[in-house]
Amino acid sequence: MWQLLIFLIALFCVPSPAYAKYDPLSVPNNKYGIHIVEPNDIADAARLVNSSGGDWGYVTLVIQEDDRDHDKWQRVFNQMRSLHLQPIVRLATHIQGDSWAKPYTDSAKDWARFLNSLNWPAENRYVVIFNEPNHANEWGKTLDPEDYAKVLKEHAQALKNTSEDFFILPAGLDVSAASDGRSLDAATYLSRMLKAEPTLLDYLDGWTSHSYPNPAFSGSPFALGRGTLRSFQWEIQFLRQLGLTKSLPVFITETGWVHREGVTQNPGLLSSEQVGANISAAAASVWQDPSIVAITPFVMNYQGLPFDHFSWRKLGSHEFYPHFSVYQNLGKTAGLPKQREKYTLDKKIIPDSLVAGSTYVLSALLKNEGQGIYTPQDNRYMVELITEPRFLMVHDPLPVMEPSQYGTLTLHIETPNAPGTYPYVLKVRHGAQDSVIESGTLQLVPPPSVNISIQLGWRPDNTAANATVLIYDNLTLIHKVQGVSFAAGKATVNELRNVVPGNKYRIVVLVPYYLPQQHIATLKSDTTTVTLPRLLPLDFNQDGTLSLADLPALLSLQPNFITALFVGP
Repeated sequence: MWQLLIFLIALFCVPSPAYAKYDPLSVPNNKYGIHIVEPNDIADAARLVNSSGGDWGYVTLVIQEDDRDHDKWQRVFNQMRSLHLQPIVRLATHIQGDSWAKPYTDSAKDWARFLNSLNWPAENRYVVIFNEPNHANEWGKTLDPEDYAKVLKEHAQALKNTSEDFFILPAGLDVSAASDGRSLDAATYLSRMLKAEPTLLDYLDGWTSHSYPNPAFSGSPFALGRGTLRSFQWEIQFLRQLGLTKSLPVFITETGWVHREGVTQNPGLLSSEQVGANISAAAASVWQDPSIVAITPFVMNYQGLPFDHFSWRKLGSHEFYPHFSVYQNLGKTAGLPKQREKYTLDKKIIPDSLVAGSTYVLSALLKNEGQGIYTPQDNRYMVELITEPRFLMVHDPLPVMEPSQYGTLTLHIETPNAPGTYPYVLKVRHGAQDSVIESGTLQLVPPPSVNISIQLGWRPDNTAANATVLIYDNLTLIHKVQGVSFAAGKATVNELRNVVPGNKYRIVVLVPYYLPQQHIATLKSDTTTVTLPRLLPLDFNQDGTLSLADLPALLSLQPNFITALFVGP
């Protein structure tokens, strides 16, 4: 009982995975990222943001409602997983004339269904609900904060109802926009939003900010207040005036300076070198704010109007402007976002019963159904069998397994010499996170035996003093017992180890001068009785087969010896 108690304590102490979003600032976090327009830029994004000690940086990307292609975006997410990038997905509708259409009635449900169908690279699923709705052209040519607040709440609810892993972020606002009929002042917009939906902030997990260095995207990195790189601080403070009480981690999904290089040169703008100097200054000052989770400047690659002066990649080239290297060389943190680990077996790998004091090789297909990539080089991955007392176990190396891929799990187990009942847990461990792949109760039984009955030709005595018994598991020989004596056609083979009670085995009997016979039997946990077909005395050269080669051997034998083989002396 005390052994079982210790086992149960160990089992219940296995940490359970969290099934909800977590604070991204509670784990090592690489806040640096980039905004991209095309998935083709993902590899360059990884080279940029996972540099200088960084890992698991962020990429802001846009998915339109008419581009919800599961296979396409799963490939994108798989690539981001492989390159250690965290996606921040901004939802978009579709272009209608010269503006973005407003979301349709069932938009929230459709987005939730689609986004939940994807296997994300990490537990937190960062989703930005549309873009700058305080510009009429971003919201069906209307300025309607009440409508946006309703839509934001609907999408947040739909996503949360589908999975608590969704990390809800509002649309970033243009905080420098004026109330001129084409746009609405951000303070007015926010006030009207919260007046229409007083509980709206309860649905948000973070805050999206477009903290551009204005005026004209060319301001000083040291400027203060609204309309500067510190706009996010003004936004959070204003929200507190409107009733915000909780902490909202900040995602600066758009920021950055325009540069003079573009389709046409604009000498009135900053040079790329000056932009690089500003990036260095921002990284040493405002971007050190501890509330910032991600900074994704706009934009990695834009090869034409209207955002050519924002593009970090040179037009018509695979090269980048100098400020790319400045950002790349900023000291970064090796992020470690949480990933859900889950592995499943295609069949039960540990049998219900095994034999004490035996060794086994057990195999099954293991499927990676989690978010991480199983990598043998990552020595934090291990497969562990917990019993009390412990069995000796090692496993063969598993291959690299991305999500939805399989690998063959082969266990080498040595059981103790003590029969009894052993509860067990088999799990894949990665760091401190466990994925239980099988658990149950294993019965260890004493080595079983097999009673074998044979008929030697038509001999009444059925006596054989030097027989050999072979026991096969499929084509693998696991027992060879020589010198077995059959009396009256019966013999017992004891102490069968390394067998699995309940499994079928092929039992072969070899008697000199007789052709071998076999029987396939299911071995019991105690004693199994088998009867083999009649053994025919036709193997005169003792090679195990009947062939022309037996004829010379037959001629060399005495007639009375041959007769005895058939009917006895």
